[in-house]
Amino acid sequence: MSLRPRALAASAALLASTLLLTSCAGSAGAPGDSQDGSGRQTVTFMGFFGTFQDSFTKTVIEPFEDANPDIEIEYVPIQNSAEVLAKLRASQQRPTADVALMDSSVAPTANAEGLFAKLDPALVPNLSELVDAARLEEGYGPGLTLDSLAILYNSDRVDEAPTSWDDLWDERFRGRLALPIADTRGVALIIALQHILGVDYQEDIDPAIDRLRELAPSVQTWQPSPDVYTSVQSGEVDVAVGWNARGQFYQDSSGGVVRPVLPEEGTVQQINSINLVNDSPNAEAAQKFIDYAIGAQAQKAFGDDAYYAPVNENAELEPETAERTTASEEQQRLQIPVDWSWLTSRYTDWVDRIKREVIGD
Repeated sequence: MSLRPRALAASAALLASTLLLTSCAGSAGAPGDSQDGSGRQTVTFMGFFGTFQDSFTKTVIEPFEDANPDIEIEYVPIQNSAEVLAKLRASQQRPTADVALMDSSVAPTANAEGLFAKLDPALVPNLSELVDAARLEEGYGPGLTLDSLAILYNSDRVDEAPTSWDDLWDERFRGRLALPIADTRGVALIIALQHILGVDYQEDIDPAIDRLRELAPSVQTWQPSPDVYTSVQSGEVDVAVGWNARGQFYQDSSGGVVRPVLPEEGTVQQINSINLVNDSPNAEAAQKFIDYAIGAQAQKAFGDDAYYAPVNENAELEPETAERTTASEEQQRLQIPVDWSWLTSRYTDWVDRIKREVIGD
């Protein structure tokens, strides 16, 4: 073979390789874009699993996508705020999510670590319509849901409904309790018990820890599967501690078998925040989604379906629904005051004490 044909063959191979690389580079979408050339952005959203995901998808995500056909929301279900925090830390150099839900007592830690970014008020104008409780750390993600801690019971198996936190220690429920308290539910329960015991939770939580340790032998499971609400509905346990909103949802879906109770001593309000992940490749679209989620239309639709009190002051739930949320006059009257900003730096220590001294992990 002469040198000229050999050189031509090499040039042709090089040209083919160059064209192939150029073609691949041109067909690969930018972060968040679809791969079919449509240019549709995909915003990845970390949200809670189960009925929360079902309701939020139906009442918030689908209407948002209908109104914004250039944006698709990919829902990544998570168990709790601790899982979100761990995932964000692991992917900080190359974020795998754009928006994330997180308990308001944990979110400040993520803010301080640079995991979340401040919002642009020009892109999230509904920030001006928030109720005071949803205005969290300045500039960062606001509250998305307002809820409260409740006692849950199986009405088929329990003749006399529990009415007090002290009823958890009732002998009739011994061995029939589900207490998933190695998270915010345990933190809120400690505050409620300290309130009953007349001890300031900011001074000393030993009394509440001691009280929970006394309850440990009565607990059938600390980790009900797949969740506490299903365990109560199935009769696996008779009584449990959970959140009011999901309890109300399960009351409807179970035909009244699951019943949430607001204890007579009061309860603790809980707030989940919706946050922009730092260095999101889709920050503008992500903030458009956050703005929609905290808007009056979405808050009413989601609240009416899932029994969360709205964070938007212009969202009015149906009266019969509102009475079953933390926005009701009764629940507002029985709210135990909590300084969540103070609690942020103690949250992990409290959860660790529950695991070590109560559960025994």
